[in-house]
Amino acid sequence: MGLPKFFMDDSESMKYEETIDFFLSWTFRCADIVYKKENEIVYNYSKLILQKLLLNFSISNESIFKNIKVWKQHSNIDLWVELTIEVDGIEQKAAMIIENKMYSSIRNGQLENYKEIALEYYKDDDRKFEFIFLRPDYEIGNKTSEKAKCEELGYMYLNLEELKDALPNKKTKNHLFDEFWFNW
Repeated sequence: MGLPKFFMDDSESMKYEETIDFFLSWTFRCADIVYKKENEIVYNYSKLILQKLLLNFSISNESIFKNIKVWKQHSNIDLWVELTIEVDGIEQKAAMIIENKMYSSIRNGQLENYKEIALEYYKDDDRKFEFIFLRPDYEIGNKTSEKAKCEELGYMYLNLEELKDALPNKKTKNHLFDEFWFNW
């Protein structure tokens, strides 16, 4: 029978978006080089997730992610991530602005506003950006007009299953990581 599912209970509202935000925040921070020796498999898998999200950057398997900071609901943005990417000894400052939607649709002007907030915040910074819109799975993520709108606004349109697909099928033996990325 096994233990009960960690991310599911008897609530009417599962607060999926908040759960996803917290777990993505933790996953991103696990990719920081300072955690490599804590659990090398979780570290490597977390790096694979970040590599999938950082398409506008020249990243290799030898790239190092460091100084990862994540804010949830900062300026109403679901996840605001800052990090430094080191490739062949050269550092690049990066920011990811992530909007996560479980069931609701994009509000009028929402993505444009988030992009404007981030660009204004970093106006005196040489940081590169990724603007990302996430849906939970392939089925919900097949909204062609929504995807077109995101791409028109410079947002990468992905779903959590696409992120999971970046991972090997071998579990990490970290129960929380495996529950979210492989079982949920």
